[in-house]
Amino acid sequence: MFWIWRLQNATTILKAEIIGLNTQLEMLKSEIAELNTQMEEAIQRLAEYETEPKSKAFAKIIDLLAAAGVPGLILLIAMAVSGFSGAAAITVGLASLGGPAGMLGGVGILITLGVLIAKYGVTDLTTALIRKLLETRSKSQLIQEVDALPSAIPEKFRVKAKSLLESR
Repeated sequence: MFWIWRLQNATTILKAEIIGLNTQLEMLKSEIAELNTQMEEAIQRLAEYETEPKSKAFAKIIDLLAAAGVPGLILLIAMAVSGFSGAAAITVGLASLGGPAGMLGGVGILITLGVLIAKYGVTDLTTALIRKLLETRSKSQLIQEVDALPSAIPEKFRVKAKSLLESR
């Protein structure tokens, strides 16, 4: 009899545990359903964000870089190559362009480059630069330097530079 009573007691305890586990299971199912709903909403917001036009600040930055022309593109490339982001990228980009003169030298280089491009054009400047470089280096050395340029420089610019070198 004692054993029957203990089995009944154990059965009652197990039933209570099962009821508790079923309650927890239902709560977890409810939480999973809520998480699924939140994830679907987040995916929908992400899809909307990707299809909407970029922010006004982004458009303004692009307008400024476009107005700066080639010097703006050079600064953007210097920033990309720097490995930094934000203000640090601008600082490092300008400083690397400026060499020993630092950021002010970088600004000066970009301004000078903009004036020269406006006055003489990219083709004449490129041709003059190649002539000057060929005074101290061989064509093969310059072609190797063009090949070693960072990946941020588009391939069409490399091809153009090589064709200009090979035509000399």
